[in-house]
Amino acid sequence: MASTNTQIISYSPSSSSKSTHQFTYEVFLSFRGEDTRYGFTDHLYEALISCGIRTFRDDEELARGGVIASELLEAIEESKIFVIIFSENYAASRWCLDELVKISECGATEGRLILPIFYHVDPSHVRKQRGSYEKAFVDHEKEADEEKREKIQKWRSALAEVGNLAGYDLQKYRYETRLIKEIIDVILKELNSKLLLHVGMNFHLEELKSLIKIESNDVRMIGIYGLGGIGKTTIAKVVYNNISHQFESRIFLENVRERSKDQSSLLQLQKELLNGVVKGKNLEISNVHEGIDVIRNRFNSKKVLLILDDVDKLKQLKFLAGEHGWFGPRSRIIITSRDQHCLNEHGVDASYKVEALSYKESIQLFCQHAFKQNIPKGDYVNLSDHVVNYVKGLPLALEVLGSFLFNKSVPNWESALQKLKENPNIEVQNVLKISFDGLDKKEQEIFLDIACFFKGWNENDVTRLVKHAGIGITVLSDKCLITLCGNTITMHNLVEEMGREIVRHKHPKEPGKWSRLWDPKDISLVLRKKMGTKAVEAIFLDMCTSREISFTTEAFKRMERLRLLKIYWSWGFLNYMGKRCQKLLLPEDFQFPSDYLRYLHWEGYSLKSLPSNFDGENLIELNLQHSNIEHLWQGKKYLEELKILNLSKSQQLNEIPHFSNMSNLEQLDVEGCESLDNVDSSIGFLKKLTLLNLRGCQKIRSLPSTIQNLVSLKSLYIDGTAIEELPSSIGHLTSLQLLSIRQCKNLRSLPSSICRLKYLEELNFLGCSNFETFPEIMEVMESLYSLNLSGTCIKELPSPIEFLKHLTDL
Repeated sequence: MASTNTQIISYSPSSSSKSTHQFTYEVFLSFRGEDTRYGFTDHLYEALISCGIRTFRDDEELARGGVIASELLEAIEESKIFVIIFSENYAASRWCLDELVKISECGATEGRLILPIFYHVDPSHVRKQRGSYEKAFVDHEKEADEEKREKIQKWRSALAEVGNLAGYDLQKYRYETRLIKEIIDVILKELNSKLLLHVGMNFHLEELKSLIKIESNDVRMIGIYGLGGIGKTTIAKVVYNNISHQFESRIFLENVRERSKDQSSLLQLQKELLNGVVKGKNLEISNVHEGIDVIRNRFNSKKVLLILDDVDKLKQLKFLAGEHGWFGPRSRIIITSRDQHCLNEHGVDASYKVEALSYKESIQLFCQHAFKQNIPKGDYVNLSDHVVNYVKGLPLALEVLGSFLFNKSVPNWESALQKLKENPNIEVQNVLKISFDGLDKKEQEIFLDIACFFKGWNENDVTRLVKHAGIGITVLSDKCLITLCGNTITMHNLVEEMGREIVRHKHPKEPGKWSRLWDPKDISLVLRKKMGTKAVEAIFLDMCTSREISFTTEAFKRMERLRLLKIYWSWGFLNYMGKRCQKLLLPEDFQFPSDYLRYLHWEGYSLKSLPSNFDGENLIELNLQHSNIEHLWQGKKYLEELKILNLSKSQQLNEIPHFSNMSNLEQLDVEGCESLDNVDSSIGFLKKLTLLNLRGCQKIRSLPSTIQNLVSLKSLYIDGTAIEELPSSIGHLTSLQLLSIRQCKNLRSLPSSICRLKYLEELNFLGCSNFETFPEIMEVMESLYSLNLSGTCIKELPSPIEFLKHLTDL
């Protein structure tokens, strides 16, 4: 039977000086082939494999033509537990005795578990070399030279030492199967005790036990999901080792994703699954559909524990654990995956998300690998803190980096940390990239946009700017590549770095050929050297951290597929203006490609209008706050896709374009545009407008009557304007929820139609010093809960006040 390729990670106690080691094998079988190869040893090997225990036996593992002695020694060094089957002719084999000496050395120096099994031999014959063991040594000593005598003495010492260990005498067991079961239980317990030393593992175990409900009579399927490298397999193995003794049959199939590339490999997994239940029978199945029938027939009467590790496709579950009815009562199927949607689609009874470790847990796990203790060594406290903050609780990265930095000097640590900022660890990146590779092309593009630009953004904003991002964000969340905290998109630091590394990968030293540019140094180089190509789709430039940059038409000319362009100040534009404003100036003839542009955000744009070649046909959002713009463009533009127009704090703006070609506009923000003196009547075309912000537009004296057409408007800010009265048509704004009229010194009264605003929740007249009369309320204002009349001339409350039945803040 082929190996299930299971590998359990062992964690040594922090108080021990032993190194933390990830073994190739969990069990090494030492036996005399001619005595037990086709009987007891074979049955034990099958039982170990079916329990997911990575086991070495020389007739299956050694490469043909290899040097047996060296490969055996290496296999012993890479094994965690040794099972030695002392049979009648064991001592007659020099190979067996050489194995035993090496095993004895490993057990003595590294504290590994050795389990002797006395198979139809008296334990005292092994310890004292009597009976067949005495005869074997007589043969060995014939014609032995001095060197050979020294080796024989080592053989005798090893037999005496191992023969004295607590072991298993087959004569005391009526059936071999009972002995094999006891050996398996002991091995699982030993492996589990090491696994539980992993930081936070006891918590995971208890949480999963509550979902597994071991006492329940029904069949339960439990999903474990989370980011690659977060510890799903280790957790599944801990659970498996902890509860497997309670099941009639137990099978651990690891690396299902990697080992099920086609129908033939799925068929092999089905055979391994069956072998874990139907012992000693070579079941012939010719295809996966036949395999389904056989699995169902063989399993439906048995209490089975099945672990399917690293599943990424529904078809894998369909052929290995298709339905609850395949399994007998009280069976448990545990599935680990990076894809929550896959688990939900299959119909698991409960799912458990594995979260990143806390800082305290992270520092402990990292130190176990970096220092072989729970806390950092004195000179490494700050450096350890930097590593842990960089890794953000990902166990794989903590283990890999900790092991890499073990026993290295402080300068080496500093160098390694500096390198990590520029070149993420390849071992960690490869694990994380598996999830990326499982995405389709469009999902990959959305992921790269988020990794490069949109981490920390609101989900709705990203969905608006990026095509098909709605469903894409759901997929990325299901695959644990992003997390949604409310509506905010978050992403693990290492996943973010993985995405950015993918962008850089093909042309690491040629940023002009990258699809996305985010680092000011790279952007400066591309623009200064005019290296941009049509590969560039997006640029986000933080001017606060950039070098001197030359914005020229020539520098942008070849970036003809540019779709996202953001020039901004992370420190805030006003704080920055006085320090390096010379960097903001653009040449009068400046142009940039806009045919594909969906997002243009340019704070402090220095020209009086956008370039004459500006297209804007695909533009979704235009943000030119704090700009020198006077008017947006000459002539007529078709902006049917535009949803957000933000020209706030652009003090030179004296004209906004005709709105008839912006019928899908949802937000218009001209706050602080002190030169703007009117709102064009074409605003009535904006049937989808939800936000209108005129705050601080000091020259605006009135609103056009066409405002009544803004049937979707929810928020209207006219604070600090010169408005004297509101048009009676305001009563038609049936969706309005917030009306803010603060500091409008010229306002004296309101139209009575204000009472028709059924959905109005907040009404604010703060500082309207000449506001004298609140109109009589003719209808119940059902939604109004906040009314602010502070600083007005109002002497009486609105009448009748009882019509404001939900008012809570006056």
